[in-house]
Amino acid sequence: MVESERTDRQIREVLANAGCDGWAWAQYLDTGVPGIGFRQNDVVAIASMYKLFVLGAYCMAVDDQQLDPIQRIVITPSKQPRGGVGFGHFEDAVTLSMRDLVRQMIMVSDNVAAHALIERIPARYFDLVIQKAGLNDSVIALPGSLTHNAELLDHDVSPAVETRRLLSEHPRASLDEIAFNSSSTARELVVLLAWMLGEGDLSSTMQNFAEEVLSQQAWTHRIPSAFPADGVRFSGKTGTIGPIRGEVSLISIVHETPIAVSVVTRSARVGTNLPKSDLAIGNIARILVNELLAYQ
Repeated sequence: MVESERTDRQIREVLANAGCDGWAWAQYLDTGVPGIGFRQNDVVAIASMYKLFVLGAYCMAVDDQQLDPIQRIVITPSKQPRGGVGFGHFEDAVTLSMRDLVRQMIMVSDNVAAHALIERIPARYFDLVIQKAGLNDSVIALPGSLTHNAELLDHDVSPAVETRRLLSEHPRASLDEIAFNSSSTARELVVLLAWMLGEGDLSSTMQNFAEEVLSQQAWTHRIPSAFPADGVRFSGKTGTIGPIRGEVSLISIVHETPIAVSVVTRSARVGTNLPKSDLAIGNIARILVNELLAYQ
């Protein structure tokens, strides 16, 4: 791992100015150059970044011919929407292919799309994603697998459980239990992305599909905000819930080896709009990328 007191100090200053805690990791894609991070091995709540695991499970299932990407799926509006944007606000039923359901889940972080996919992807593929990517500290709280353990909440002091405790009284906590209860580390989010888009277990077809879908994400106010120049491509997924703001993204700069970065922040307050936290994510990503480029 690259170590830099200057980088550590810069990240702490960014977080202090934004009024939040933070965790981050960056590494090159498919090179032996060490990565660099900040509290990257702490287990944290990941909000909608869990959808990256759903994308990976979908791609593996398609490769194994267990799912048909052009199968038509009917999404019927629910009387109990799962929050966020997308199908949860629709009045009428929608028919689309499974691959476009994946696209909807990633592009606008549609919770209804995510749950519809989870219902159709064989459960073993979620375990396979974690196994094949070599993850040890990631938990995706799939429906039926999650138990709210009060004793655990009382004694566990990890950032993830601290956040879960904070969110337990949040008025929207029941809308998407997976987002509220899934956890990982900044480093493992990057490892997952690198496995999916680098030399992992996916076919080139599904690898290209995953990269294309992630590059179509609608939100550009976090990591991309710190890289305004032309010639930079982003393939990533944001996560937002309560005080949590985060993003994991592959940053492809012209004439440079792509760099995968994740930044997660936890604000001192819960709010719908936390622009300082959003900007901090971009600034921290830029600090880490600059350090890797200098090290190379």
